[in-house]
Amino acid sequence: MNIVAILANGVGSRFGSNVPKQFHKINGKMVIEYVIESILEGKKVDKIVVATNVEANSVYLADICEQNNIDLVEGGSTRNRTLRNVLDYIDSKYDCKKLIVCDAVRPMITGELMDTYFEKLDCSAAVVTAQKITDSLGCYDFQKVNRERYYLMQSPEGFDFRLLNDSFDSESELTEVTQQLPEDSKIELYFDFNNNFKLTYPADLKYLEALIKDRENHIKVDNILNNVVRLKNYLVKYYPKEASEWVNTLKSEIPSLLKKWQIDEYKVIKTSHFGIIFIAHSIKYGKCVLKIIPPFIGRYEQECSCYRSLNASFMCELLDFDDSCSALLMEYCYEADEPDEKNIVSFFDKVLHGAVNKYSDIDASGFHNYSDILHKKLSENAFDYENERIMHYVNKAAQLYDDTFKEQDSVLIHGDLHSYNIMSKNNQLVAIDPIGYIAPIEIDIARFIGTELTDGNGNITENYRRLLEQFSSVADPERLKKACFIDIVFRLHNSLFENENYDLTDKWLNVLNQIV
Repeated sequence: MNIVAILANGVGSRFGSNVPKQFHKINGKMVIEYVIESILEGKKVDKIVVATNVEANSVYLADICEQNNIDLVEGGSTRNRTLRNVLDYIDSKYDCKKLIVCDAVRPMITGELMDTYFEKLDCSAAVVTAQKITDSLGCYDFQKVNRERYYLMQSPEGFDFRLLNDSFDSESELTEVTQQLPEDSKIELYFDFNNNFKLTYPADLKYLEALIKDRENHIKVDNILNNVVRLKNYLVKYYPKEASEWVNTLKSEIPSLLKKWQIDEYKVIKTSHFGIIFIAHSIKYGKCVLKIIPPFIGRYEQECSCYRSLNASFMCELLDFDDSCSALLMEYCYEADEPDEKNIVSFFDKVLHGAVNKYSDIDASGFHNYSDILHKKLSENAFDYENERIMHYVNKAAQLYDDTFKEQDSVLIHGDLHSYNIMSKNNQLVAIDPIGYIAPIEIDIARFIGTELTDGNGNITENYRRLLEQFSSVADPERLKKACFIDIVFRLHNSLFENENYDLTDKWLNVLNQIV
């Protein structure tokens, strides 16, 4: 197993800020996010582990680690102690063969670099990023120094995991890890990665911002899918032939869309799952979001129709669309600060009334029927992981749906209204990324509650009780309770097929264990 560890426990004393430098934002993203996104591009990376402190776990990293199945490990009081914690954690949980150690403040690394180091570890005990010294080198006694005898050693560094784990002493005064390996270890110096900038001082932020912006604006269209790792992995697994053909069409479609909508600047969101998303600037529309959805995964038509059909009082505005390219152009909305309960309830009140009022004006046949999908899961049982337990829940959910909800209860709903799809525009909450289900209105609230239970902190049972009470003014508590069970089972079953491992499946099972 190939694992990459990111050391993110530093406090940045030289940086002069209360916010550790790895969590400072550049172009809207934390420095460590760029590191994580780059590592995720590596084809040979099996797992990412981040070592940081408890406060950072909850405040800065919870969402990105949740979305990418990243493990969090408690950091230590020194860099060496943090690394020791990482080694002990990996040794206890995984059969790791090769380990790469990265710094959270070197965001210019690439997935390709990770793959190169893993390959080199086939015949070396360690690989170290090295830089030649180009300045004059001196010593304090003013004796002559031949700089050709020296070089700079930096992270990332790759190791034979077992050798490092057995050799490493966290209390050693040595700051270079490879110097703790046995003297006869084969260590390769890698001099071909030159743009290994490290964020150290506040003045570095502007320079780093320019480097990142330049890199993101030079993504080649003919290689764009390689920069959206989650989407690529999903398509290669389930639609390999269609994905290959689609990549070829993108070479002409993307330049055409950029020209059509007068987009002069853009950057690609590398962690999107069901489409290629550009944060863009249009001469015509200003700041906007361009989303290109693979036409063969069955999401574009419904999503586009939802933007055009759902009530504008709670939806992000659709500026334009292109059916031939399965592309949507939307207004840019900001991440919502954590809203209070009153604002969330008020938002969902708009959602519920919007769904009811619009249903009579649309052709329901053009949208996903939630009941049909749920009942289809009864026959989708060709999986091994927790099969008996999960299919028991599926059967129970289907029966509960039939007993509780009638056909006349169904309306057009957003269908994926978890907290990550609730944004802010002009100090008002708005929704993005609809799926479009014909379903009972309670399913939209149930989707929100389910995500809060898997991603939230604290006692699941208490959180569930609080959330049901919170929404009691806009939804019948008993119907909502049943909708929550049904939709959690719905998403539990989906998780078996939409993710690369069963971490999320285990979370859904844990939630059901606490609320049933």
